[in-house]
Amino acid sequence: MTSKEVKTELREYLDEKKLNSLFVTIVEAILTKKPQCPIDFMVNFLLDKYPNETSSIEKRFVKETPMSLVMAASNKDEEEELSESEEEEEEEEEVLSVEEERSVSKESRNPRPKKRRESICAEKLSDDKYDSDLKVIEKSESEMSRISEICMKNMFFSHLDEQQMKTIQDTMFLIEHADGDVIIRQGDEDGDKFYCIDSGVVDIFINDGEERKLVKTCQAGDSFGELALLYGAPRAASCIASGDVRLWTLDRISFKRVLMKTTIDVRTVNKSFLEMVPLFSNLDEYELLTISDALHEESFEDSQAVLTEGEAGDKFYLIKEGNVVCTKRQRDGSIKEVKRLTTGEYFGELALLTDKPRQATVTAEGSLTVLWINRETFNNLVCIKELLVRNMGTYNI
Repeated sequence: MTSKEVKTELREYLDEKKLNSLFVTIVEAILTKKPQCPIDFMVNFLLDKYPNETSSIEKRFVKETPMSLVMAASNKDEEEELSESEEEEEEEEEVLSVEEERSVSKESRNPRPKKRRESICAEKLSDDKYDSDLKVIEKSESEMSRISEICMKNMFFSHLDEQQMKTIQDTMFLIEHADGDVIIRQGDEDGDKFYCIDSGVVDIFINDGEERKLVKTCQAGDSFGELALLYGAPRAASCIASGDVRLWTLDRISFKRVLMKTTIDVRTVNKSFLEMVPLFSNLDEYELLTISDALHEESFEDSQAVLTEGEAGDKFYLIKEGNVVCTKRQRDGSIKEVKRLTTGEYFGELALLTDKPRQATVTAEGSLTVLWINRETFNNLVCIKELLVRNMGTYNI
């Protein structure tokens, strides 16, 4: 079997077993919880999340949920915290190079007591280390202005301060693709770029066995390619140019230096919420992350109207926390309550799906936090539109 055939066989196996999305889920959970012992955490995480698939495993220990493990580890950290200098010294003593490990005798590799438990950590980014590696690409004033305009509309950049935004402007570089070009191929393991669309359209597909499924259409201002950079995982989808495309691009170092930590924090919180929403229960990992990246958060006070009957609609809403009251004006002019919605439920989809005016007024009952998606993004998220079309009429709001 040739090297190419081996790679093809392995890629097909990864796709068949959906291992790419599984790896992303595990790494994301580890980076979010930062457990003291990642191996214990991973075992219990898999047992907890996939009870049917792991039912045949002999449970030789009392199973705890990932969150309880994290809390236990956190308490232990507080009780047995070491200074940074002590940790560094101990790590140096415990870590063996490959050459040293090969020379260690079989007897010396037997389990022995250790001062502290070894752990596997994600790559740590030192500001000093990466500052010197950032490449500044000269641009015209109009190009700098265009990058700023694109970034202002993009979730990944909305939280950046002035200096961070300047770094993004300095380090982005332009790439152009023609119709049909494969910008990213699902399964590739050398992903090292993050893309923002200046102009044109990019279609995103996921290969599920022999079926290729369109999950999103990206337009000017949208971005893609972050998964491989965030988690070191193979590319999770194929991204193909639909017509000529201009892309402002960040390399791996620039992306990690400026965006990585805050991006993981925001998308992890959003994805955890989406996993609790019944509407999205059948979506895969990539689709959940795609929706997570499109969400914006907004708060309302008690009795404040979120949307008003008769107005044009340009947002779809998910209730992150709180309750709303839905009312409709009757023919005699009276106001009638038609529904109450709570955390995890949604509204506002009908105006976006049908272009009809809002069919009811939705008002906050107490403090309210919602997540919303604007019309343009909503129209590009194929996965969520299909779900809502099937459920259209549930709320009629």
